[in-house]
Amino acid sequence: MLVALDANGKPINLALKWSQGQLRMLRKSSYSCPQCRHPVIFKAGAIKIPHFAHKHTSTCFSFSESESARHLKGKADLYAWMSHYSKVRLEPFLAPLSQRPDILAADQIAVEFQCSSLSTQLFVERTNGYIQHGYFPFWIYGGPLIARQGGYFKFTAFHRLFFRYSDAFGFWFLAYCPEKEICTFYSRLTPVTSSLYTASVQNIPLSHLAFPPLFSQQQSVRSFSLAHWLKQKHQWIHKQLYFQQGKYHPFFSDVYESGNNPFLLPEWVGIPVRHMLLFKSHPLEWQFYLWKEGLLHTIEEAVARLETYIEKGRLQLNVFPLIQSPKLYQLVEEYLSLLQKASPESLKSSTHTYQQMDREKRFTEQYEEWIIRRLFL
Repeated sequence: MLVALDANGKPINLALKWSQGQLRMLRKSSYSCPQCRHPVIFKAGAIKIPHFAHKHTSTCFSFSESESARHLKGKADLYAWMSHYSKVRLEPFLAPLSQRPDILAADQIAVEFQCSSLSTQLFVERTNGYIQHGYFPFWIYGGPLIARQGGYFKFTAFHRLFFRYSDAFGFWFLAYCPEKEICTFYSRLTPVTSSLYTASVQNIPLSHLAFPPLFSQQQSVRSFSLAHWLKQKHQWIHKQLYFQQGKYHPFFSDVYESGNNPFLLPEWVGIPVRHMLLFKSHPLEWQFYLWKEGLLHTIEEAVARLETYIEKGRLQLNVFPLIQSPKLYQLVEEYLSLLQKASPESLKSSTHTYQQMDREKRFTEQYEEWIIRRLFL
């Protein structure tokens, strides 16, 4: 914690600039927690920035203990940055919802700088608590650097909790590195597998950003390949069937029971679509159900049927606590719009592997640029 009360009840904010002489003077005083009023210890070591900490015997529920050096510095950095642009309060206790954001900006923006892993349930509860009481939750990721694999970025289920969406940037993710004092803005996040994404990336020094932060629109990501997507789709099918007992998976059971082979489905089934990130399920799954039932022309009916499959557990949506839109309707609308290019023959399954390979090759040559352009609108 960076704020405590001195013996006179005055708040002492360690995120402000203190000289070494002033810090030595602070050591001589006693302090208490602004919430539980129990004594806290002033600490100023070589690793962590100056901060306060409860004694080990404390039962205070308001502050999370054992804050990392990374979290303490990040919180102090963000506070100093935001204070140039807005009225800010550090570690304020919001009584109506019994929550304490790291920073409250402009009396309504609840800033959470999250370095450690957090359960989905707790993330959702804290986010909803802010929203229900009129606050805007602004989560910033502060954990380990996003890993890279080949030309892609690896985002976990925990990372996806931080995802937001805007028409200008698509799905996006904001991270801050206290060691380098740099914000990293990932935009146009597009999955190629369940965890690997293409993205446009901007690294901006915190001191160069305004608050609320404004980012420039960059050109669409060009590392996305439709041919690679189709290859990944077949690899996903193969992995599910032969390494994870996919034959017993409800989706593959539905495919085989309908008299189809998952490897020979029409090339238009399982294509990348803008907003597809709404589904945790592979695009092949939800697009197959629409194709199988012939619901390819009525958006409302298609959405209703997908919702039925979701209720039955056949399909799964991703959890995005910070995203209000787009909705399922926009996803289905985009997919059906793409299908207007499809000929009746191209919506039939192939009869053998070689035919499928040839169809997918021609499909890529004819539609790759158009599909990718639609994907990154």
